Formats: sequence, structure tokens, C-alpha cells
Amino acid sequence: MTPALETEAPVASTSSKPAPEVSKDKPKGPQKKQRGPKNHQSKGKGKANWHRPYPQGYRIPKLEPSAMDSVFNMARTLMEFTAKEQERMNRTFPKK
Repeated sequence: MTPALETEAPVASTSSKPAPEVSKDKPKGPQKKQRGPKNHQSKGKGKANWHRPYPQGYRIPKLEPSAMDSVFNMARTLMEFTAKEQERMNRTFPKK
């Protein structure tokens, strides 16, 4: 054997404790906080707009005419039903 190969052989450590494993996943030291927008939607908006409850392009949703018609029909049907029920109650239990 050559002398170079003999020096490359691993040498057992003399300490009884195993060497601590160093994790390369976690960086050491304080982390830098992220600043600025986290998505593209809030990008470019000034700080003066912070008090507005809704973004500038917000629109209040409006009911479609078909939905309003169905609501009115349900209300009309309910009123008619309560009127018929009241007439039936008056016939069944007449007031003295």
C-alpha cells in the first residue's frame, strides 16, 4: 500500500458524544420581514386609500329582474294564503 492511502483512512473520534447534526434547511439568525404587497391585486395602491371600505371598482350587486319577480310572486302568494286562511278561521270560529 502507498502511504497516501493510509492517511486517508477515517480515524475514530476520541469523544464519547456523537457530533450534532447540522440541519441545512433552517437558516440561522433573525429572519427579514417581508414588506410590500403579497399579491398583485394590492400592488401600486397608495397608503391614502387605506380607509376606504371597498376598492374603487366595487359595485353593489343588483338583483336580476327575474329574481325580483320571483320574490314579489312569493310575497303575493303568501299574502293571498294568509287572507284565505284568515277567512277560513273567521268562518270556523265566528266572533261573538
